[in-house]
Amino acid sequence: GTSPLCITTWPSALLQLPSLLEGMGVCQWEAIAAYAADRDLEGPERDATEEERYDAQKQWLSSRGEAPHEYVLRIVAWDEACMALEPCLVPYYLEAGMEHWLLWFNPERYPPAGDLPPEDHIREALQRFLGLAPDPKWVMWYENLPSKRSVPAVRHLHVFLRLSAAPPPVGAASRMLRQAWECRSEWLAEERRQRGIGSELPLA
Repeated sequence: GTSPLCITTWPSALLQLPSLLEGMGVCQWEAIAAYAADRDLEGPERDATEEERYDAQKQWLSSRGEAPHEYVLRIVAWDEACMALEPCLVPYYLEAGMEHWLLWFNPERYPPAGDLPPEDHIREALQRFLGLAPDPKWVMWYENLPSKRSVPAVRHLHVFLRLSAAPPPVGAASRMLRQAWECRSEWLAEERRQRGIGSELPLA
């Protein structure tokens, strides 16, 4: 099936920008927009700390006999449309004021080899989760190229929120989603246990 690389429209000025990434440095909003439009540019990456967390989570899953996609299917809070918007467990290294989220698609309705919903359905889903119609001033998204998909069995879009530019209802909705996710995430609870942090405290 088709693989949407960028399911939105960006201002023309952004499309002319070169990547603003410098090696493994922090990624700026404009660089995300440029990469979403042109995959020949360098994309965002995780920093060393997040890579270590990702390795630790995969080792923990392996010790439980659970594959990453099985954990996703079990933990994610699917809605009636078989979608879910959740914070990225191991986010890319982004500038302050930006957050990295994932829009998941349940493979029972959206198999890995099939098509994702059209753009208008993506926009409707984001509005459903965030309370307002998506605006490129504060949200953008794309699907990773096949070679960069770490959980290929469950299709997902990388969603970037610039909450510093978003209307207050979006910030409130994202906080509620994050709080519910933090309470539901077994891996975050395991990290807290390993670090000796009380379960009532959010993990930084």
